[in-house]
Amino acid sequence: MLRNETRYKQMLRISFLCILFFPLFLIAQPLYNLEGTVIEKSTKEPIIGAKIIVAGTNFRAMAGLDGSFRINNIPAGTHNVQITALTYQTKTESIEITSNTKLVFALDSESTELEEVQVFAGRTIDSEASARATEKNAMNVLNVISAKEIDVSPDITVANVVQRVSGVSLERNNNGDGQHAIVRGMDKRYNYTLVNGVKIPSPDPRNRYIPLDIFPADLLDRLEVTKALTPNMEGDAIGGVIDMVMKNAPNNFLLNVNIGTGYNQMFVNNYFRAFDRANTNRLSPHKINGSDYQATIDDFTRENIDFRDIRPVPNQVYSLALGNRFLNNKLGVLVAGSYQNTYRGAESIFMEAFVNQENNTPYYERVQVRQFSTQQIRSGVHSKIDYKPNQNHKLELYMAAINLNEFETRSRVDTILAIGRGQGPGTGRIEIRERSRQIYQGVYNATLTGEHRLLPSLKADWSLAYSLATNDDPDMAQVQWITAIIKDNQGNFIQDPIMYDTDYSRRWLNNTDEDYSAYGNLKYDFDVKGVKVDFLTGGMFRHKVRQSFFDQYLLRTMPIMQPWTGSIYDATWTLFNSIGTPTDPLNYSVTEDVLAAYGMFKVDFGKLHVLGGARYENTFFEWESKAPPTVDGRTGRIDYFDVLPSVHFKYMPDETQNIRASYFASLTRPSFFEVIPYEINEEDFRERGNPFLRRTKADNFDIRYEKYTNVLDKIMVGVFYKRIEDPIERSLFIQNQNVFLMSNNFGTATNYGFEFDFTKYIKSFGVRFFYTYTNSSITTDKIVRFRDENGNLTSRIEEQTRPLQGQSAHISNFSLLYKNQKLGTDAQLSTVYTGRRIIGVSPFLDNDIWQRAFVQMDFSFEQRIAPGIVVYTKINNLLNTPLLAEILLPNTFNAEQAPYWDASEATRIWEDYYFQTYLIGMKFNFHQYNKNRKNNQKPSK
Repeated sequence: MLRNETRYKQMLRISFLCILFFPLFLIAQPLYNLEGTVIEKSTKEPIIGAKIIVAGTNFRAMAGLDGSFRINNIPAGTHNVQITALTYQTKTESIEITSNTKLVFALDSESTELEEVQVFAGRTIDSEASARATEKNAMNVLNVISAKEIDVSPDITVANVVQRVSGVSLERNNNGDGQHAIVRGMDKRYNYTLVNGVKIPSPDPRNRYIPLDIFPADLLDRLEVTKALTPNMEGDAIGGVIDMVMKNAPNNFLLNVNIGTGYNQMFVNNYFRAFDRANTNRLSPHKINGSDYQATIDDFTRENIDFRDIRPVPNQVYSLALGNRFLNNKLGVLVAGSYQNTYRGAESIFMEAFVNQENNTPYYERVQVRQFSTQQIRSGVHSKIDYKPNQNHKLELYMAAINLNEFETRSRVDTILAIGRGQGPGTGRIEIRERSRQIYQGVYNATLTGEHRLLPSLKADWSLAYSLATNDDPDMAQVQWITAIIKDNQGNFIQDPIMYDTDYSRRWLNNTDEDYSAYGNLKYDFDVKGVKVDFLTGGMFRHKVRQSFFDQYLLRTMPIMQPWTGSIYDATWTLFNSIGTPTDPLNYSVTEDVLAAYGMFKVDFGKLHVLGGARYENTFFEWESKAPPTVDGRTGRIDYFDVLPSVHFKYMPDETQNIRASYFASLTRPSFFEVIPYEINEEDFRERGNPFLRRTKADNFDIRYEKYTNVLDKIMVGVFYKRIEDPIERSLFIQNQNVFLMSNNFGTATNYGFEFDFTKYIKSFGVRFFYTYTNSSITTDKIVRFRDENGNLTSRIEEQTRPLQGQSAHISNFSLLYKNQKLGTDAQLSTVYTGRRIIGVSPFLDNDIWQRAFVQMDFSFEQRIAPGIVVYTKINNLLNTPLLAEILLPNTFNAEQAPYWDASEATRIWEDYYFQTYLIGMKFNFHQYNKNRKNNQKPSK
């Protein structure tokens, strides 16, 4: 006891002396700062999250987003500094610190020597540094988003990811989710989509372009947007090319799991409008029983028009990626899957506007109050297998199945103001419309690729691909109840409770696209008087077959006047067309063959690189519709060829700068649906095909300056110009007092603009910003209605110059990032601005429909709670940004019909609100978890 007491007193004396003399020690021992950057030795890329430890002390730091670190107040002297990072060899250096010191530590990648193959686990293509390197080294104008950037972004679909690329804006679907990309003001039709460099068909029944919301974002290694084509690329893109590079087989065992759940704010205060789809017929009576079958009313179930209001279950998001290498790393295998079940919706007001014959200004014809409820089940499975028997040969097999099942209801109440407009008494009607719709879309692809070094200077590669796109839109049911309304002398509407006219339609629409494609390329390298020259040649062939089926049945209550009891089962119906629509033009088949060949060279004159060449494309296009023989354009064929030259210059003043200039010719082909002589009622207007459409051709010019201050930071400043011959736009036209929506060619257009793209990281903070100015111009004939000097109603034709449909003069994206490797925290606040743009072209002067400019804000946050385990949240549409559409002319006739809108300067046409979407979840990364576990098991030295 006494001995312990003595020891205790001695410890107190020692502690007291240490405290007493510690300030003197500080005065006697100079303190300095150690700062610097940790990079990968071979690529010079910063290593984010590297740990810097002064051995034998508590001095330590972690490299930030730019690889930089700082340790303060290190005593003078010689210290052993240890640098460690995941997948890199640990490095220890002895450093003498006699002043503030700044150093660069270069780490070697971990490597494993195998029998014939040496695999390095350094930079992978899914990193942000790799994305910057690809942009820098490319010969053409290119933007890349890496999987790491996608992972921490607020986006869960490819469509929403692509809006983070400079010069790209989005067109959204009925529930507000991003669906199609508009590149440099060029509408979605002017772009095409690739998967691993192979073009895939579209499940969209109307268009060639692919709805990007079908693809889950977590299946990607990177997203590449090409804005200037080279001869070895297919030539049918005037705006750009979107290439989804899917996940590759990893260098080490990979197991990633993601589980998330969430909700849409709309359904906190509103019910989800649902219907029973279990008993819906996927096939029409015509398909089930044969073309001669006479349908009866008993062939149509009523479950899909028996609507009910429910509270939807929470949204669900799951993904899994599993991969490894085998056979001494010669064989790599990856299997990845994703499943998303989400509920979204929109509240909408649509004012159908007509043009006043007195003064060519719009007035309101009917008011529609609409609510959309949409369940989307998005799933995807893909696998990638690569085999490398030696350094000269490589085989890859890629297979994917991507599906989007969408179940939508639209509830709509129309107030018709056509009769009795103005202040006097009159009559009108109210229409109540309900619609149920199921859409099953799929994209399936299998691609076998080979890469071979035949000689030291001769390389060859080839691809064989089969792709299938399907769209099944079965038994769309739309029912409406129409009741009379009377307007009294006081201007009040009185509703007649009798249902006097009820229409009812059932429609089946199905289409499939099959592509059989073959690609081949040869590359020969040689020197000419010390100048390196690459010559490339190759070609491709694609055989496409599209089949389309359309069947529609019309029903009406009989007797016509029936009281509405509140149940769809109490109404009695009669069938108008018992055989359906076997001769509708939308029953058609299309064959398209594209044969292409190219020659291309690349010459390196030191700091100047030149790439040039030409591409030849021959297109054979043939269609046959089951329309009656009297229908003009029921069959047709087009055979044409195009020669598409291009040249690209890249001058590099030093390793951090590029100056680019390029020219390329390109085209856009009409979609299959557009040329068929169909007529169909879908959304707001009756649509019609145009068998006389021509392809669009364009000349494209680009200049861009690039500065890469390090491997993550960049500054890009560029200008572009496009001259477009025969652009295609969907526009309204009038025939026999009926308004149709139809695609047409419109003369010659121009499109030019300016792009600025900036990324900067400082320690734990980062900023991404881009701004794009675009100015397009097209001149078309428009109708002007007026009264002549004799008081007669008449019209004339005037020219109007306007922007291209879908083009915004100003778009920008600002993202603020925070990344703390030590705490395991990632946060991103992203704001997108899209300027006003035309979304509907009118046949009348100055009556085009414009979408107002809008700002959308999204947020994401991740927090590491244990090695390899991260929790996250994503919030989309923080500001509940609506879609607001208007005609830029005042309504001077009956603006009182919409007193909640100011029509003194512009006539509001519709507004849609989509509300916020919340998602929370957890991610598990086995590699990080296992690495930490092994480190903890190492014996301490």
